[in-house]
This record gives sequence, structure tokens and C-alpha cells, in this order.
Amino acid sequence: MKHTKIIAAIIIFIIWVSCKKESQKPEFEDKPVIESYLLVGSNAKVNVKHLIAFASDAQFSSDDIDNLSVTISNESGTYSLQSMGSGSYAATSPSLILKEGITYSLSLFYNSKNVSAVTVIPSKPTGFGESVSTMSIAPRHSGKGGGFGGGSTNPDPVRLTWNNSDNSYYLVLAEVIDPNSKLIDTTAGAQPRAFKSSPNQSNTSMIQARQFQYYGMHRLILYHLNPDYANLYGNTSTNSTNLTNSSTSVVNGAGIFTGINSDTVLINIQRL
Repeated sequence: MKHTKIIAAIIIFIIWVSCKKESQKPEFEDKPVIESYLLVGSNAKVNVKHLIAFASDAQFSSDDIDNLSVTISNESGTYSLQSMGSGSYAATSPSLILKEGITYSLSLFYNSKNVSAVTVIPSKPTGFGESVSTMSIAPRHSGKGGGFGGGSTNPDPVRLTWNNSDNSYYLVLAEVIDPNSKLIDTTAGAQPRAFKSSPNQSNTSMIQARQFQYYGMHRLILYHLNPDYANLYGNTSTNSTNLTNSSTSVVNGAGIFTGINSDTVLINIQRL
């Protein structure tokens, strides 16, 4: 009985402390929001955004978001990024070549603090292949229940496979690359020209015929991700438009600074 009273008292105290903390309005601290994905074969880019404050009396830094000293360092040296406007910075040095297995460090000075982050570019996916390289799909008619025309049924899905012995995170992106592509659904308006899966630790992915919106050549890209990207994806409702709410490895800031690697196969979507 005595132990029960003690436990009850502790629980009441914890609830009281929690409620007291929640009732206190947290003081706003102006931090930059970083968004940068270092992809092998691409130019290094860093987007810097303002943190959104909901308090009317929030104090913001006087630092110009388009006039920051942004650098990326690797084992070979430190490289300055050039401001492209609207908080976007890009590497202009031809010496900064993004390579797999290399560690990269970001640094910038904002609101009297050094903002930093570190990432490594993961290895290129291996064993990436597809079950078919051509798929024939009959036109769809959304005005008639969204089915296939001519009494046709769904073709078998495309099965993508790759090696994943270490349970890494992967994501598949499909995008139409044919400039003369036509809509599969002849009664629909313009549709997104790309779609993607959620990050997962599998070694396979299935793409159903109904997911394709256009005829023509498509690029299927398999991205090898770091865990921080998967964590960001899960915390921001499958997109990166709300980077401020994600757990982050950015010191004195929010957002993400991560490395990505990829491999690609092609599939041609034909009219049946």
C-alpha cells in the first residue's frame, strides 16, 4: 500500500511538471532551415530558409539570407558556395566533385552562431534490375470508373529488385522523360509526370500499371539514402516542405544535409 501511494505521488508530480512546461510559451530562437541533398554527379546546392515564427513579438536576425558565407568541406579542401538568390547557394568550383564514400561538412554563420552539418554519400545501388523493360497499357477513361478501355485488364506490375545486405534505406522514383508523351487517361487533365515510393529497407519494389499516367519512355531511379532522409520523410508527411519539424543533425539550425546515390533503368510504356 505504501509503495502504491509513492508511485501515485510520483505520477502526479510528473503530470504536474509536464503541464507546467506545456503552459510555458517557448522562447523563439531564430535559426536557419537547411535543405541540401548531395547527389553523385550533380552540383552541390544548399537552400537556406527562414524559420517560421508564430509569435508576433519574435526577434529575427538581421543577417541577409542571400549574403551568407556558405562552405562545404571534404578531405581535399573547403569550397565556397555562390549565392543564387532566394536563399539558394551552389558550388561553382569544378574541384568540388561529389563522390560516394566521401564525408562532406557544411558550414555557415547565422545569428552569431556557426551552423554546421556532416554527411557521407552512400554507395551506388548494386544489382538493380527490372522484370520488364516494356509495358503495354490500354487507354483509361476516368469518366467511366477509371478502368481500362477495350475490355483490357491491368498488366502485371513491374518488379524492381536490388541488393540490400545491410538493410539500407532506398526509394524509387519514376518519371516520364519522353517530351512527346501522351496521357494514358484520355479524359483526365494534366497529371504529375513523376511519382515515388516511400523510403524502405527492402530489396524490392512493385510498380502497378495504374501508377503510370503517360505513355512513352520512363526513367526508374533507385536512390540509396542515409537514415536521416528516411526520418525526415516520415516526420513531414512524405515530403520535405516542412523541414522545421524534423529531427535534425544540423547544429544550430533545422532541416537536412544528406548524401544520396542512385542507379537507373528505363521502361517504355506503350499503348495497347
